[in-house]
Amino acid sequence: MILVRPRAWWFNKVPLSVLLVLLQVDGKPLMYSALAAVLGVVAIVCCVANYGYAVNELFDIDEDRRGGRANVAATAGRPRMWSIIVASGPGALLLAVLLGGFAGGALTAVELVLPLAYSIPPLRVKERGWLGVSADAAAAHVYPAMLALIVVQHLSIRSYAPPLVLTVAIWSLATGLRGILSHQLQSEEHDRATQLSTVVHRYGRETVERLVVFGLLPIEVLAFSAAILQSHATALFKTVWLVFVLYEFLKFTLNAFPVIVFKREGQPYLPFVDEGFYKAWGPPALALDAALADPLYLILAAVYVLAFRTRLIMEWAQIRATAAVASRRIANLVVGSRG
Repeated sequence: MILVRPRAWWFNKVPLSVLLVLLQVDGKPLMYSALAAVLGVVAIVCCVANYGYAVNELFDIDEDRRGGRANVAATAGRPRMWSIIVASGPGALLLAVLLGGFAGGALTAVELVLPLAYSIPPLRVKERGWLGVSADAAAAHVYPAMLALIVVQHLSIRSYAPPLVLTVAIWSLATGLRGILSHQLQSEEHDRATQLSTVVHRYGRETVERLVVFGLLPIEVLAFSAAILQSHATALFKTVWLVFVLYEFLKFTLNAFPVIVFKREGQPYLPFVDEGFYKAWGPPALALDAALADPLYLILAAVYVLAFRTRLIMEWAQIRATAAVASRRIANLVVGSRG
């Protein structure tokens, strides 16, 4: 075994990386530099994620045992975990230096320190409230976002302006904070059983839920919209994003199916919380948008669909379910008006 919980990061971290790189290279021909940026950032993020999960599993053995949760390190053994850490971390750093220069290497070095600070005693910021929440958000979302910008600029594909950097930073931080807080809400009882005190335990479930719904989600959506407006994406992609926004509010209005956001047993749907655009529709839509300038991007779109077909199938099922509920509601309204 050389991969640690690959499904956890392949379907969550990699699509985000592809989306961010394609947002920067859209409008440019698919030359070697653009292809290197896409594949390189994905490879770096995979290495970093594998490294981070290995560190976390290794130092969560006792905690997971108390909570009755499966732990890869407990099964594979500590030596195996250390070998994965030693291989994945330097591999990510080497690729980051090759593709992102000094800035990419420095950023990745900081990224590799974060899981250590997050998991290893006595620092173990995982148990230190907002410090742990911020570290997780930075490692999981801010890092790949900034890495994408650095690699694209270092490979001389496109320079980024400070307003775009700030916009992407705000978006990725809001997304990361929302993600870790949602996770802590879901695992509230498990964390309490393992004697892990989180932000949810300190401030209460209702307070954290309100922060996510009325604070972080609006910032995330507005910042991502601003990033799209500052990009070189055509009206096609911008229209796709607008349609998705309307679709999310339709799902919320219809309440067609529950979603697991704050509770493992599910709850009424909330717009944007399942990250369907980031992890399913956004990357292939951007590849199709880029194909208007260079048809070779159609190959990337096809590869993405094959690599993430499981998530795309799930998202398509949601579209069908939403359409079915909408059709029934419309039919009932028509019958009611006639009656």
